[in-house]
Amino acid sequence: MDFSYILNKKAKIQEKINSLNKNMDIGEHWINDNFENSSNCVFAGGDGSFNKIDYIDYCLYSVGTISYINKTGGKIEESIKHWDTDIMLPYKYVSNRLRLYMINMELKAILWNFINKDIDYYLFDGSLYSLLIQTHTYGAPHNLEQNSDLTSCYNSHKKELMEKIYAQLNNNDLSPIYDYNEDEKILFEQLEYIALLMEILKNYKNKLIGISKTSKMSIYFENSNMPDMGIFSKEVKNTGYSKPINLVEKQFNEGINYTINNFKKLYPLENLYYGFLKLDNNSGLTNITSFCKLDSEFFSNLKEISISGYPYVLKKSHETVKISNKSMELCGKLLGINKKSDRDIILH
Repeated sequence: MDFSYILNKKAKIQEKINSLNKNMDIGEHWINDNFENSSNCVFAGGDGSFNKIDYIDYCLYSVGTISYINKTGGKIEESIKHWDTDIMLPYKYVSNRLRLYMINMELKAILWNFINKDIDYYLFDGSLYSLLIQTHTYGAPHNLEQNSDLTSCYNSHKKELMEKIYAQLNNNDLSPIYDYNEDEKILFEQLEYIALLMEILKNYKNKLIGISKTSKMSIYFENSNMPDMGIFSKEVKNTGYSKPINLVEKQFNEGINYTINNFKKLYPLENLYYGFLKLDNNSGLTNITSFCKLDSEFFSNLKEISISGYPYVLKKSHETVKISNKSMELCGKLLGINKKSDRDIILH
């Protein structure tokens, strides 16, 4: 890298950064709150992870998920965890498929918790809007049925999929469903995702909350070049939360409308609330998404199970579920795989 070139551009870049520092009026959007209205509430929350080693003719992967339960005023307890290691064939769309494996495993953990544990809310590590996007951005229906779309494929196979999923959950098994041939797998991985999400929404949608440390959306300040989170982070000084916006009711940009309208082909979605939260004066903001409108009591309860403004069940899940490169290398050795990875071959 040419550092002299970077130094020559310093003034121009600083000028661009300074142009972003215009104050925005957030008064109409922000509610100050000290969150002192807590009650008895039981939260569960979890996270997932995956890693892989690419070989020439296949991919060795590991996927894991873990969840914890925390009652206001109580100690955190492990709920369920599951790990899956295998090789992937056919060797294509690897990263997308493993990400879907991970999310499917997380959704199974969510469903298992609602079935087996007495919880009031489940905290999903991420945006619920992202779950809607996933239903129509991955999959290849032509692999199974000609002249058919993903929705009709799902309607044709949802019963058999849910029977298999519930049989797994009864055995505390959160693994991907394996009993499809190689030509069907990519499609059924996507159908499994849709089946899981639909089942959760049908029975527990008002108990599912999305919490994310990042957001690139511009909903509150549509005419600004900065995302909402950037503006709120700069302007908000005290604890509180933004007035939630229902993404289903309001007409936004084409991308959001397209995602929601496509999703309505699968499920009659009426509400998807989007907003921001600051639980601690010394911490950053989090992006909150939910299918029901949240209030001060909910946020007060959430504060009770949070550290530095972030739910401890999510922090602990994230730290525990990580699958490192060293763990994958050890996994390969334990399985007796002595092949060189793609990376090793390139470096040679």
